Amino acid sequence: MSSQEGIGFIDGRYCPREELSLPVSDLGFALCDMAYDAVHVRNGKFFRLEDHLDRFQRAIERRRYDTLPYDRDRIREVLFECVRRARLRDAMVHVVASRGTPEGFTKDLRSCKNRLLAWSAPYYAVVSDEQVENGVGVIISKVPRVPADSIDPTVKNFARLDFSAALLEAYDRGCAHAILLDRDGNVTEGRGWNLFALFGGELITPDSGVLEGITRQTVIELCQEGNVNARLGSIPGKSLPHADEIFMASTAGGLIPVNAVDGKTIGDGAAGPVTRRLRQRYWALHENSAYTTPVY
Repeated sequence: MSSQEGIGFIDGRYCPREELSLPVSDLGFALCDMAYDAVHVRNGKFFRLEDHLDRFQRAIERRRYDTLPYDRDRIREVLFECVRRARLRDAMVHVVASRGTPEGFTKDLRSCKNRLLAWSAPYYAVVSDEQVENGVGVIISKVPRVPADSIDPTVKNFARLDFSAALLEAYDRGCAHAILLDRDGNVTEGRGWNLFALFGGELITPDSGVLEGITRQTVIELCQEGNVNARLGSIPGKSLPHADEIFMASTAGGLIPVNAVDGKTIGDGAAGPVTRRLRQRYWALHENSAYTTPVY
């Protein structure tokens, strides 16, 4: 079996990605009770695969998916096989743990047998190819981020109605991307990406209320190695339009410049020097065997 559109896995079998389906009785559908991770393959090699598996394992434990019938080694094998069968050299690979279908009509979570899904797809970014290179405009949404003590943002999940509402607001304002603030007015993240902002030589990324992104982690490590002053901290939303540089960080696209916030141009409207330098070094790591795992 091979498909340039990708290969999926569910209930112990492989199939074309477009044939994947989840029963409506599964609480992953009915309650959005699921956790997932996404890792990319570049030039036939997974990037930071074990870090993604670490994060997925933590998500499984925090969501208490105690009956998931696959251990870490088997999950890794499934991800490799989804890429191999699809014959993709550059891919996005998703893995999902779902609560499963409860017995009877009480929807008792304890009666569910957890389910694993995975799939590969041709590589894509969260923005267009032109925007990956030249930057994208964003708005600061009036929709607040769901509090972290309600839905843990460090567990990657599909419960994103706050992002959907924010994006509808962005579309109404002639933009396609939105940043959400927390209840204190501080920056959190966008749908599918973390944010970095440079103020007077100091690069800051939000320290709470966000996914602990693998690309975010990589940027912080690059800064530590490259003598760039970077830290986790709070970024007041009202300060963001006055940053010297801003960029998104995502597995789907890498480091993506932000050239405007609420219509205000950031810097000269192009990728700044710190963003360009970090982006070049980020992609160079994809040829470093310490960060990559070949798909044989």
